[in-house]
Amino acid sequence: MAFATENDLVDLLPSIYNHGVADWSAQITKAETDIKDIIKSTWYDKRYNDYSWDETKLVDAQWTDATLYRALYRYILPQLSQFRVDGDTFQEMMKYYKSEYKEEMNEQFSIGIKYDRNADDIITNNEIHDFPQTRIWR
Repeated sequence: MAFATENDLVDLLPSIYNHGVADWSAQITKAETDIKDIIKSTWYDKRYNDYSWDETKLVDAQWTDATLYRALYRYILPQLSQFRVDGDTFQEMMKYYKSEYKEEMNEQFSIGIKYDRNADDIITNNEIHDFPQTRIWR
């Protein structure tokens, strides 16, 4: 499964397809890959001293919002912006969604990363790994 879909994107920002682009799936996929890489490098590699990382053991729904926010501020809205000196709506939206992304990542890391290490499709309390944050995500 995917962390987020185009339907999730439309639920978050209904007007996203009003700008002449018919498909944002590649941008959502890029954002999902980014999120997985961040989780692996920031959490998994520090917690486990092995090479058994399996991104499919993450709970997709936990990362939907972060994936959408990252896709918007990093990949989608820059394609729509004209990057005028005086700014435009899309630049303001990029700032907003970047802020939302940082907040969401901090929240998910602090409540605990759900990782089905034994692959039994059941997340138990010992498979929810908190990760104390001492800094804000950038």
